[in-house]
Amino acid sequence: MTLTIKNANAYSQGKFIKCNIVVENGVIKSLGNSIEGEIFDAEGKFAVAGYIDIHTHGGWGKDCMEAEKDAIDVICRYHLYTGTTTFVPTTMTASVEDINAAVDNIRKYKSKYAEIAGVHLEGPYLAQKSAGAHPPHLLISPKTCDSFVWDNADIVKRVTLAPNLEGATGFCKKATQKGIQTSMGHDDSIDDEIYACIEAGASSVTHLYNCTSRPSRRITPKKHLGLTEVGLIEDSVVAEVIADGRHVPDKLFSMIYRLKGSKGICLVSDSLSVAGMPQGDYYLGSGESKQKIRVDDGVAILPDLNTYAGSVTPVGKMVARLYALGYGLGECIDMCTKTPAKLLGRDDIGDIAIGMKADINILDSKGEVCAIVMDGKTVDREALKI
Repeated sequence: MTLTIKNANAYSQGKFIKCNIVVENGVIKSLGNSIEGEIFDAEGKFAVAGYIDIHTHGGWGKDCMEAEKDAIDVICRYHLYTGTTTFVPTTMTASVEDINAAVDNIRKYKSKYAEIAGVHLEGPYLAQKSAGAHPPHLLISPKTCDSFVWDNADIVKRVTLAPNLEGATGFCKKATQKGIQTSMGHDDSIDDEIYACIEAGASSVTHLYNCTSRPSRRITPKKHLGLTEVGLIEDSVVAEVIADGRHVPDKLFSMIYRLKGSKGICLVSDSLSVAGMPQGDYYLGSGESKQKIRVDDGVAILPDLNTYAGSVTPVGKMVARLYALGYGLGECIDMCTKTPAKLLGRDDIGDIAIGMKADINILDSKGEVCAIVMDGKTVDREALKI
């Protein structure tokens, strides 16, 4: 199939160009004046690469921990509807048996909607003091049990772990050798432990300023940097940021941006099953790890702990709100296209260029997603709704 997106203001290789985008068999063929095949008129709107979300737990009432085909199907539909054309389903801390069941469900599912780019294991390798919404009694160290990760290396692409856990450095080294990207988070670490993991291959921080350690002392009076500070100052480390204005207030995002820039920030939704759902009371996770959550005023909270859980804001909405705050549109787009693509080791997505996968969002003047092309075909967004 051949499609031409004509009259586009395309964001390509770091700049906006007015052109027609010709797509053939799901791949971008040319950027210029040519018109071939079916025509979609962008009417001068922005055309940008499809968004990539590397940290999300679900949406539209379904959780990635639900080991059912219907659950992951709904989540894929939700993400595509919001303009996320590629995502990494993220598990919660649970028993190894429950995690394996969720991973196997994702492995078997063949998406007709948003592309699944592997699995992100957020837990069980987290610190007790920074568990957040993860059940503390189910946390373990990689030294205790890591075989299930290597058994799932065909689909596990990311793992979050706390650098202060026993065996963390060795785990990072082995994960890197197997092509699994390691992210540091939910920790109680000091800089010595953090830098050891970085040297072993860890390359990002999981949702910076949310369950990431701060300066502290251990046995001696010496004060050590925490993961928050190391993540801010080290160029080799990408910072995941939940830019919903709640998990990271806008003034704090401004500081992060000054230090990291768009190349050092990866926007993530950390969206829960309740993303896209009305206000009310729900549950996070399933089985033994299930917890009560409440959606109120555009954010999800854990009422029993009086703290935020994950977000209910897709990365597409984060792009629009940051653009409205005065950030450059190109830089906002980079943070959920080029940067996550690099973390995933993907060179076929994340930009509009010849030879790239034809996953494209059309944005209005406010940076809101108004149309989507996936695999070179226009998407009927209304048909995606449940």
